[in-house]
Amino acid sequence: MPIEEYRKNVAEQKRQTILDAAIQNFLAIGYERTTLDMVAKSAGVSTATVYKHFSTKRALFGSIMERIWETGVDPSDSVEQGTDSVAILTAIGHEYAQLLRQPQVEALFRVIIAEAPRFPELGEELYYRGKEPYLKRLHTYLQKESELRRFQIDDIPLAARQFLGMINDVIFWPRFLVMNLEISEEDVKQVVREAVQTFLARYKNTRKKA
Repeated sequence: MPIEEYRKNVAEQKRQTILDAAIQNFLAIGYERTTLDMVAKSAGVSTATVYKHFSTKRALFGSIMERIWETGVDPSDSVEQGTDSVAILTAIGHEYAQLLRQPQVEALFRVIIAEAPRFPELGEELYYRGKEPYLKRLHTYLQKESELRRFQIDDIPLAARQFLGMINDVIFWPRFLVMNLEISEEDVKQVVREAVQTFLARYKNTRKKA
């Protein structure tokens, strides 16, 4: 392996270790009390190494949000090939559900909700570094579908939020109100299936092309 590639791999491994350590600290003692020195100690690296990767605690938290929302899948890649809309939306729905059901996601959201009044940057990092890029990919897919006249959507951002909202409103947010609420894989499948059907009933273009 070339020395430069080796160094990049080592640096990336350290970066991921730092992110893991930061999550542990944020969940254990909260955002306010966590310091970059603490993160360095938990990660087994020097404080200088942490600062090399993340100049501020906000940047560190933002990178956590990026990692949580990272999927590596772009639904718009399948549009031109005419992939069935039901299949694509179902895949997007399940992908979104799995993002929300990742270990520690619920706990991290509780940290954001609890500390956002004092640290509004937490909500901003969640949106701009995490959810907004995900929404843009969904917007691109819906835009292309509309241009191909498969969908008839006047307000794409609203439509995207409606679709994702039908999913997170059932499988994610209720867990903040009902302790030990269990959401099974079958529940997820049903919620996604109903969300897709509802979305298509509202936005699928049923007119025949001229």
